[in-house]
Amino acid sequence: MGAFGQRHMKLAVPFGFYGAGNVGDEATLLGFGRLIKQFGKGVEVDMATSCVNQARKVEPFFHYYPYTDGIMGMEPKLRAHLASGYIFAGGTPISDSLGEWPLRTVAGILDHSHNWGKPTVFIGVGIEHLDHELSRQRMREHIIPNTLAWSVRSEKDRDRLLELGMDGEDVAVAADMAWLLDPVDGAYGREVFEKFGLGDRPVIGVNVNAEPHLMSKSPQLFTEMAAALDHVVETHNAQILFLFAEIREGETYDQAASETVRNLMVHKDAAIMGPREYLIPQQMMSIISQCATTISTRYHFCMFSALQAKPFLAISRSDKVTDFCSDMDWKSEIDPAHVHRDLITAEVERQLGGIPEEMGKLPGKIAAMRKRAEKNALVLDKLVAASAGKGPQTWLLHAAGRVGQKLGVGR
Repeated sequence: MGAFGQRHMKLAVPFGFYGAGNVGDEATLLGFGRLIKQFGKGVEVDMATSCVNQARKVEPFFHYYPYTDGIMGMEPKLRAHLASGYIFAGGTPISDSLGEWPLRTVAGILDHSHNWGKPTVFIGVGIEHLDHELSRQRMREHIIPNTLAWSVRSEKDRDRLLELGMDGEDVAVAADMAWLLDPVDGAYGREVFEKFGLGDRPVIGVNVNAEPHLMSKSPQLFTEMAAALDHVVETHNAQILFLFAEIREGETYDQAASETVRNLMVHKDAAIMGPREYLIPQQMMSIISQCATTISTRYHFCMFSALQAKPFLAISRSDKVTDFCSDMDWKSEIDPAHVHRDLITAEVERQLGGIPEEMGKLPGKIAAMRKRAEKNALVLDKLVAASAGKGPQTWLLHAAGRVGQKLGVGR
């Protein structure tokens, strides 16, 4: 939508979850880069990140700086004060399944934006059902009143946001910005398969995690999954490739969860642990391209499978996975609360046998989601309009006002 002009507007992304270990998040970072490049209009972005080197490796377009929780460190404060407005770019910042994070941090950033006169928007974000009254209070008192506009990933995201008190005129239904990614070549995936001795038998790509809320909902999940994978190995001579969309270590993350499932299997020799390094999205997508089918509890891993035209079984651990399957009209979805080995086996065997009707619809669904992802630019337009005339001078005016108030009080 035009090249950068001579006058640039500086915007900041102060919530730096990118680079923290999740390849799915990095897919959204890539999509955000594409959105900003298409948008043009003289916009430059300073972005907080948990790992500057990883973020630059994924998307070198932005100006990165090290993230500290909230806007606390000297550099994050400086970057934020110099910006004309703030963006929460992608992810699922409205959620309390992991406890007080991330809402406590998000609320603090919104208080900061209000105190310093910086308009703030959420672009292409997910909204989960909030279980705790404290979370809903933070939304009502700190986040919603200080937010200019939102674009969300689904109609259900919008519904949940309106239930929390947001004005519907300020919420656009768009899509995750990762839908702006293109499918990738299978060359890297073939190298990985060769390295691990895969390819002469059907390969099932499996990506699971073990967040506490998922395990409490479905304590039998891994036992049932292991039994189903054993059945597929026995009846289809398949191999299982565990893949890690999240590379942090810890019992709730993908590597530990995969080890748990593998240890529960009888045919452990048919289960391979995949690359343990921090992959970029294109590398993970290339590996998926070589699989016969995939199984995942993660939103973006399912999206990668769709973009690579591979059938997948979604274990809907959260609202966003359920919403994803609804948007894609995808039937291969299992509620973890009702998971059973027979359900998993039936879906995997159906996919190995071919599901032409669902796969035939996939290109049209992906095209529709790409169009929706482009609608995130509507919120960027609102932010740019509201940010006109703001910047370092806004910070100085607010700072001078505060000094004046203190001097007046002291008289």
